[in-house]
Amino acid sequence: MNRIESFLIGLAVGIAMLYLTMHFTVVRATDGFHWIPKVNAKLDLPYEDVRDFKAEHWQRRPALTMSIIKARKAYLMDEQSVQKFKQTTNRMLGQAKQFAPTPNSVTPAYNAPSHSATGLLANSPRLQTP
Repeated sequence: MNRIESFLIGLAVGIAMLYLTMHFTVVRATDGFHWIPKVNAKLDLPYEDVRDFKAEHWQRRPALTMSIIKARKAYLMDEQSVQKFKQTTNRMLGQAKQFAPTPNSVTPAYNAPSHSATGLLANSPRLQTP
């Protein structure tokens, strides 16, 4: 194998590893390893060992928590953490609904007073003749 072939193989392997690192997190749980798709494509958290995680650990890693729940693998989290996350999410959604505008509360578009352009220009101090 010459230098160009080695370079191209290395380049392809590097691109593949970068893609996997950006789009997936490898999670080690009590039942083995799991590939969890990330919510946002970033280079953070390529690997996480969650075997001894408690609720405070999950709270410090919201992106990982959202990724695991979105991947429908909430069984990797302990039941107390899942319930606490659901309560927090429901509370936040309730607060968001409270501040959302209702169809009747939408303010109408601003209607400018109907002045003719000549009337506005006539009252302008710069355009008045002495």
